[in-house]
Amino acid sequence: MTAAAARYVALYDGDCGFCTRWRDRMMARDPQGLVEWLSLHDPSVAARFPGIDRDDALRQMYVFAPDGSFYKGAQGWRELFRVLQGLSWAAALYRIPGVPFVMDRVYRYIAARRYRLSCANSACRTPGAAGTGPAGRRKSPQGRGPHAAAVVVAILLPPCLAAGSSVACAARDPDPLSERLEAIADPDAEAAVIASFASYGPYSVWRAHHNVEYTYRLEFYGGQKDPQAVSRQTHRLDLGPLARSFAQDLEGDAPQVVRVAGDSLEVRRAGVPVLDPAQLDFPRAFIRIARWSFLLPWDLLDPEARLQYRGERTPPMASRVPSDLCDVVRLTFEGQDESRRDDWHDIYISRVNHLIDRIHSYRAEDRTYSVVLWSDHLTFGGVRIATRRETHATDVTGEIGALEAVVEYSGVHFDAPFGDEVWSGMTATAPITTAGPPSLPAAAGPLQAPGTGAPPDDSTK
Repeated sequence: MTAAAARYVALYDGDCGFCTRWRDRMMARDPQGLVEWLSLHDPSVAARFPGIDRDDALRQMYVFAPDGSFYKGAQGWRELFRVLQGLSWAAALYRIPGVPFVMDRVYRYIAARRYRLSCANSACRTPGAAGTGPAGRRKSPQGRGPHAAAVVVAILLPPCLAAGSSVACAARDPDPLSERLEAIADPDAEAAVIASFASYGPYSVWRAHHNVEYTYRLEFYGGQKDPQAVSRQTHRLDLGPLARSFAQDLEGDAPQVVRVAGDSLEVRRAGVPVLDPAQLDFPRAFIRIARWSFLLPWDLLDPEARLQYRGERTPPMASRVPSDLCDVVRLTFEGQDESRRDDWHDIYISRVNHLIDRIHSYRAEDRTYSVVLWSDHLTFGGVRIATRRETHATDVTGEIGALEAVVEYSGVHFDAPFGDEVWSGMTATAPITTAGPPSLPAAAGPLQAPGTGAPPDDSTK
């Protein structure tokens, strides 16, 4: 979906008097005609912008930029502020950590009540209103509305003052989160990650938890139409400095248990220790990637992580609903071994809700790309978790390719009733390293190397 002409196109609710008044004010600040204001109810919309979600477009304004990028809601206004006369300062304020998050809430609040807001010298339509005149219209109180700049100030000043207060408080009481990010991230990446933490946490809530337990379900497709393998495990993660992990198969003839404590790995299959190094590679990588994935975005604070801001981008559509504009932060690790020093992970953080939309990764060892789509965010213990994550094949562009795997989390329980006994009596069978996320072998199923151990469980086919 792109604009037909080399200027911005703003799709708005032309049946809303409040909206049309704001359109008129913005047009007065656009002497060069850089923005085309097009009512969503105009018959030409369907032909010019096929496939848009009309219901979503009625909830929030859609803005299409001349370069083909797409924005909506508060982010759409930010893009218009960039080019409208005398309002570029308002766009710049969005760079302050926390302002985009607050502005999105303010925008949604106003948009949901736009038909009830007073409209000067016009009529506002109230859907389904009875006895209010033709087409459900009713007259609003007379009088001039507030000046555009005054409204912008009124909306933006509170979050800006709050952000300023936070900065002042940080000067008096050093924030460990900011200190860590300053050491591993550039300023723009730091701002994007802090805004994301505010949506997932806050960080103070996250760091108060000492462990987590959940049910992990993996469906492995490998590019096929139907799952080629299904696996369910119980995972227990110690969130303390030892970074201990536990995974136990819930299905199969020879259930496997993997325990990690410090630099040691223990694998037992049907109660028997697995000692063959060739059979340890897969569970070693699996438990590390499972832990690393679940603990995102907090794993971005790894001291060996490096975060670089890569700019703004609207990623390729993953469904019929257009994707949000995202801040893209590239994650690399200084501690990677020689074969993986060129690996990277581009994290797409939505500008609308500041949640992770997807992670586009590159593995230099075999020059492959993957993209993981995050969805179904739910809150457990004050922390939000993306409970569904789809891994797709892709290329350097990030276009969505064949489905490789689906991971789902359920029964998430922070501060669960388990402790050191989960890792007591471990027999260290193999040392492990901890720098950066692991490179997962191209296999799935129960936590064992393919072609070894117990035969496949027919119930998972």
